[in-house]
Amino acid sequence: MTIRKPLADQLRPRTFSEVVGQRDLLGKGKPLQKIIENHVPVSLVLWGPPGTGKSTLAQIIAQEFGYHFEKINASIDNKAKLVKIINNYPDQTFVLLIDEIHRMTKTLQDFLLPYLENGHIMLIGATTENPIMSLVPAVRSRCQIFEFKPLKDDEVAQVVERAVKELYRDDTKVSAEGVKLIAVAANGDLRVALNILETLHAINPQILKIEDVKNFAKSQNFSYDRKATKHYDYLAAYSDSMAGSDTDAALYYLAVLLKNGDLPSVVRRLREIPYTYIGLANPVRVTQIVIAANQAEKVGMPKAIYPLMFATMLMCLSPKSGSFDKIRQELDHDTAHPNQHPMPRGLRDMHYKHSEEITGGGLIKSPFEEPFQVAQQNYMPKGLEGKRYYFAKDNLNEKKLEEQYLKLHKYIYGEDYRNK
Repeated sequence: MTIRKPLADQLRPRTFSEVVGQRDLLGKGKPLQKIIENHVPVSLVLWGPPGTGKSTLAQIIAQEFGYHFEKINASIDNKAKLVKIINNYPDQTFVLLIDEIHRMTKTLQDFLLPYLENGHIMLIGATTENPIMSLVPAVRSRCQIFEFKPLKDDEVAQVVERAVKELYRDDTKVSAEGVKLIAVAANGDLRVALNILETLHAINPQILKIEDVKNFAKSQNFSYDRKATKHYDYLAAYSDSMAGSDTDAALYYLAVLLKNGDLPSVVRRLREIPYTYIGLANPVRVTQIVIAANQAEKVGMPKAIYPLMFATMLMCLSPKSGSFDKIRQELDHDTAHPNQHPMPRGLRDMHYKHSEEITGGGLIKSPFEEPFQVAQQNYMPKGLEGKRYYFAKDNLNEKKLEEQYLKLHKYIYGEDYRNK
């Protein structure tokens, strides 16, 4: 008996023109589209949610370039398999798709480097995790990284309509509403949508009923509801309401999320956004909110709603800052190319033999031996001496902190740097 391919594999696009979604990357004139169209042999890392076309695109790229295609999964395959694949192509470039590349060990990543360097392997890594955190810098520097986004409902529906014709043969047996409901239930994951359709067809091959779609989607714990009540929309509304200090709206969206069983997302959000939205405007309040979120996780539902309401109301009623967003933007800009801003020699590591002779490490003044335990010396990299990243927002606590910040800044760098 032959193995029957799942519907998602049967409908996998075979040409670039059949790919749906990712128009910001694959639309005419967009960066990834140009790389493929012009056959630029550069290694790629594609990251984003499952079911958005990463693996499919890898196969199409191999076809477009005329290269052989190989695939491994970093979570289950080992070095021996990788070596065997490489030995199969001793004198030619081939495309190697590494699924779940974020799980690849550092040792195996280092092993790949010479093959990426000499062009033997055109790597395409697929991952649901941010590759900045999981790939070694040497591999990252040899790849172009592109983020894939969840597919839009109409893009998913477009493929589901094609699948309906494959399964039911008669369009009249599946309504447009049924197709739309499946697309919405999939939440941007095309594979999920096709699996729903295939399962429903197996249950009832005669006709696709709306009630069957609704019931099946709910039983699979998909965030199915009307389009306006999608999971991530509610999370965004919850966060934005707290940022906007609207207590009642935030409590409403909190209740919706908890009724849909999403305690983990609420807890994660309350552990992060106090630092973003409140920050230095009220550090004590930030700590209180995070403690309440942690307590809610320990208690679990249904009682977790009480510490979560407490944390939500504190978020709304606290003065806001947002100063960290501005700092982050400046830091992102200034740290894009750190080699352009060498640090003062005295700040370099001094814990290895001859470090002082090699780098000048350890030649900086000790602040603990200076007046006020503050050394009047430059700590910033070249070209950024005396630069200010922090400018207080208009709230009482930050104004007090700014006063101390400016005193220290002036003492270390002098009057000329006060407003830099």
